[in-house]
Amino acid sequence: MRLLINYICNQWLGSALSTTNYELRTTNYELIPLAPMSRSESNRRHTLIALDDEPLALRLLERYLEQFPEWNLLGTFTDAATAADFLRSNPADLLLLDINMPDITGLQFVRQLPEEHPLVIFITAYQEHALEGFELDVIDYLLKPIAPDRFRQALQRAEDRLELLRKAETTSPAAPTTEHLYVYSEYQQIKITISDILYVESMGDYVKIFLAGKEKPIITLQRLKGLALELEPYGIRRIHRSYLANLNQIEARQKARVKIADQWLPVGETYWKNIGE
Repeated sequence: MRLLINYICNQWLGSALSTTNYELRTTNYELIPLAPMSRSESNRRHTLIALDDEPLALRLLERYLEQFPEWNLLGTFTDAATAADFLRSNPADLLLLDINMPDITGLQFVRQLPEEHPLVIFITAYQEHALEGFELDVIDYLLKPIAPDRFRQALQRAEDRLELLRKAETTSPAAPTTEHLYVYSEYQQIKITISDILYVESMGDYVKIFLAGKEKPIITLQRLKGLALELEPYGIRRIHRSYLANLNQIEARQKARVKIADQWLPVGETYWKNIGE
């Protein structure tokens, strides 16, 4: 039976590639139908691309994705530079990304992406990078050979995150009044006095809002770019791709950094104009 499954998988994937290195993988990638993913009421269609230096792995992903009409596969890539160029002109909701590639690792690829980038699911044959991957706020980390149910679960997590982001963009933060801003955190709407904001730090799809007199920051589902537009009229400006700073709270300045509440924050070269001379 094992040999028969290998033969079927290899015929299915094509004979262009040698299957010697993939025998264990194709044995585990049995032709099992995936459990259907729950659909949102709006039945929205999401987009994604896949980047892996192994063509066989990409073809497997293509076949898996055929069972998820909610997801539109825009393209598959074996070259990181080509994938990056594609994303610049073709925004996608999700990136399926291999970690171990010859020219650049998946971790390096994510770090080089702009702030507004797709959600990421890492797909790899190795698990030693799992912790570092999650520090980059990836949606999931799938080990090859990918179990069909885990693949379905990862896509569901991505869809859930996209739905949360969609809601956050339309309902949070509420337009600030003269003195206050409302954000959602820990299942409740929190009122923030804008003048109390010290600085804001980006955490991917979330931000941490540090307030005067508060030990812990408020964490809310909101991208830094959107929050920056809301707070700019109140003297809270972008100083780095990952930070906003309240200009009235700056205690000291040095080259490439400012000090707020005894915390030194980096200042990007292109953002010095935002804090004045």
